Amino acid sequence: MAFGWLLFGERAALSTLAGLALCVAGGAALLAQSFHLRPAGAIGDLYGIATGVFFGLYFLAVKSARRTHSAARVTFVATVITAALLLIVALAFDHVILPHSLRGIGALVGMAWISHAGGQGLLSIALGRLPAAFSSLVIFLEAIAAAGLAFLLLGEPVSLVQGLGGLLILAGIYVARPTGATPGGGAAGRG
Repeated sequence: MAFGWLLFGERAALSTLAGLALCVAGGAALLAQSFHLRPAGAIGDLYGIATGVFFGLYFLAVKSARRTHSAARVTFVATVITAALLLIVALAFDHVILPHSLRGIGALVGMAWISHAGGQGLLSIALGRLPAAFSSLVIFLEAIAAAGLAFLLLGEPVSLVQGLGGLLILAGIYVARPTGATPGGGAAGRG
């Protein structure tokens, strides 16, 4: 939201800010039991912050591109550029970049179709129809999905505090949801 305001002058509605507060509180509750400040983990924390900054910029770039291009085109161009850059990085650090087993190929294909084509493709569609600030809050659902899948597939317990955190995230998304329809068929933000 901060980048949208700084770069494009987009203002977040009060409902969006309230939703953000609920989502952040919910995210903190989900992480509360595993959160530890350790000097040894500082570099990982910095990488996490950098990732968040770049992800926010990615949201804004896709939102901007969706004003004039289709979701398919935006996703395709982003895929080609990203693949070329990652190929250079991969070759610089390791000469073996292809999987050596069917399991490795399956993991690569799964990530390509589920995470990238599905996730990033649907994100491109959403950013063409919804405000970027609201879409960024919906990403908090990833934390709920991760906790749920960890419980179902790995048997990791979900504490009462974590469950309440998940409910806060859902409440935040509900509070921040856009209302009204735009002429393009999507939803418009409040305020």
